[in-house]
Amino acid sequence: RNMVDKSGVDWWENSVIAITSNRKYCIDNKGKFKTFGENSWGLTACDGPKGYEGRYGTPPSGYNNDQHYVDGTVPPAGAAGSIVFLPDESIAALEYYYKNYPQLWGKYGFKDAYNIDVKPAWYAQDVIGIDKGITLLMIENYRNEFVWKYFMKNAYVQSGIEKVGLKKKN
Repeated sequence: RNMVDKSGVDWWENSVIAITSNRKYCIDNKGKFKTFGENSWGLTACDGPKGYEGRYGTPPSGYNNDQHYVDGTVPPAGAAGSIVFLPDESIAALEYYYKNYPQLWGKYGFKDAYNIDVKPAWYAQDVIGIDKGITLLMIENYRNEFVWKYFMKNAYVQSGIEKVGLKKKN
């Protein structure tokens, strides 16, 4: 946060733009996919009705835009991991999932993903560690910035930031 790279890119702002675009894609395509909507967004790699799919996501991105795979599957970790960037929208999404899709809730919180566009509606039966990790880390950062504070104090992290040329924003 509050840093730019050698080209002047603010990667925090880039993340806000990308997440906003992801959410807008889901809102704009809710007529094509019943799972999508203003409170059901955050497309990213996750399990789907046919198994794990690493191409879930929304254009535009670094991929050629025809390489994205979209079938209506939404992982709660997408919105949860975005909570520091779009807090109100992320919290609304998490509340929506919890209140409207009890099948999506399990022993460890939200299951990996869901898709009501397939028949019968599909709900992941498992959780994925990396998705739980980003969810927990970002919620903690949202609550009190604990992870950021200590991560940024680490000498290796500081050295890496210097080596890649990140500078404090003016």
